[in-house]
Amino acid sequence: MKAIETHDLTKFYHKKRAIEGVNLTVEEGELFGFIGPNGAGKSTTIKLLLNFIYASRGSATVLGKDIVKQSADIKKMVGYVPSEVRYYPQMTANDIIGFAAKFHNIDKAQMQMKRYYEMFDIDPHKHFGDMSLGNKKKVAIVAGLITKPKLLILDEPTNGLDPLMQHHLFKEMTRQNQEEGMTIFLSSHNLREIQEYSTRAAFIRDGEIVALENIAEQELSGKVIVIKGEALPVTELVNAGAKILETTENSARLTFDGNVQKVLPILGADGIKDLSITNQELEDKFMTLYEGGKVK
Repeated sequence: MKAIETHDLTKFYHKKRAIEGVNLTVEEGELFGFIGPNGAGKSTTIKLLLNFIYASRGSATVLGKDIVKQSADIKKMVGYVPSEVRYYPQMTANDIIGFAAKFHNIDKAQMQMKRYYEMFDIDPHKHFGDMSLGNKKKVAIVAGLITKPKLLILDEPTNGLDPLMQHHLFKEMTRQNQEEGMTIFLSSHNLREIQEYSTRAAFIRDGEIVALENIAEQELSGKVIVIKGEALPVTELVNAGAKILETTENSARLTFDGNVQKVLPILGADGIKDLSITNQELEDKFMTLYEGGKVK
């Protein structure tokens, strides 16, 4: 059974496209990254999966259940941390997290809540309306974790969290993924998070999936070529299939997805004084897909 499976998932707001033709498969037990800049369609995709909004066309299942017909069943098995956290301002952290635990019939909830309060430095008696952005996000994270979901969906979870709290989040998240088999769908524009913790990642741009990368097996396609010197053969490299990430007067940084043997003769040009060829990382892939390179 797939944790998430979408087929041609599409959403238009009037005539404006939010996402179109999204096809995704997330395996059970996977830690899957969902990458894209603000406005790319990440949150829209999540809201469709959780049946908060309805698709214009296409279909999807979550944990084998139809996102529309079996939405109530899905919500019993899924934890969700939204990018923007909203609860009733008069409720305390203890009220919010305790309500989530009670709704899901969690055994020994108080013991788990105490553990999370210590882990994330949460004051259980503080009212939500009086909390900082970071503390509000911590409450939402714990409310998601306390339910022990089969699938945890996180939409920009580290926004507002300091580095120590980010560390605690990912330590607990990976523990539950590895030891308890929790599937995690991590939507973020933080490339370091995705590269360090995800097994695979999908890139979404302007509402469409534009790439899928296998991070666990370090199968990021392509190489990064950095050359320095004078009269650099940038045009020749581009003609051979390379894509510019960045150029200056005396340097150039490019990606190349083909057989590197094809560009080695070009890289023997007399004007090149320094050269490096490395494996492409997510940041390089992101720049290639979303920016297409800068010329300074």
